Amino acid sequence: MLSRFFSFVKVLSLPVVVIVHGNQENHAWATVTWDNAFAAEKRPPFVVPDRVEWERVGAVLNLKFKAAVGSEMTPGDIRFLACKVFRNFDRPDYNKLLLSWAQFSKEPLPDRSFTFWEWFYSLMKLTRDHLKELWNADNRCIYGFISRKQTEEVLATKPEGTFLLRFSETELGSITIAYTTVKTDVNQKTGDSKPVLHIKPWGQKDFQIRPLADRIKDLKHLKYLYPDIPKDQAFGNFYEPNPVIDPSCEGYVPPVLVTHIPE
Repeated sequence: MLSRFFSFVKVLSLPVVVIVHGNQENHAWATVTWDNAFAAEKRPPFVVPDRVEWERVGAVLNLKFKAAVGSEMTPGDIRFLACKVFRNFDRPDYNKLLLSWAQFSKEPLPDRSFTFWEWFYSLMKLTRDHLKELWNADNRCIYGFISRKQTEEVLATKPEGTFLLRFSETELGSITIAYTTVKTDVNQKTGDSKPVLHIKPWGQKDFQIRPLADRIKDLKHLKYLYPDIPKDQAFGNFYEPNPVIDPSCEGYVPPVLVTHIPE
């Protein structure tokens, strides 16, 4: 007579979320991040706090960003995230404010169709996939987390051609370039002039065609990376070598794409 003996091992697992489509990835990571970071060790299943102090949330976002791109965010970056998620840029300190799960991942940002987490996660992916070396603390060519209004304020008094790179607040997973110009663009309705212009944001698909550093190299309008670093000094190590233009075996000359802004 044969007898069988079975033993069972019970172990705790990190949170798991099952998705059926790739566009659900960011929502899944929001759930995993919140559950893994803030749930109590001996809690009943699926019980997580609805509100957490921003100081803890900011630290977790910094860890995730560093794990993805290799360099952590600055205190100024984390403060900007606090301003963004609380929809308030005027408070002197956010650390003890309680952030809700809804503010983090459910409620759209003002005048936007996406949430704070969707915005942050898309920028983390963009930086990881295409901008890691430019974000690295040894280079840090990307200003990143700064509003359009703040950008225009810091550039307003800079010489023509001074520019900085900031993450777009209107398009997910995108980065834009703001630059100064002596030619003011006058609004016909208000009469206001714009000494700082903004290039339409670029995202993942754009950088699969041409890297950011080479796009910057193409644009003659851009001369000094904020505050005053010559463009080629800041980005020269990231330019791709000029291609050798030789006809292929079929006799075709390959075209070269160049980024251009009309005068």
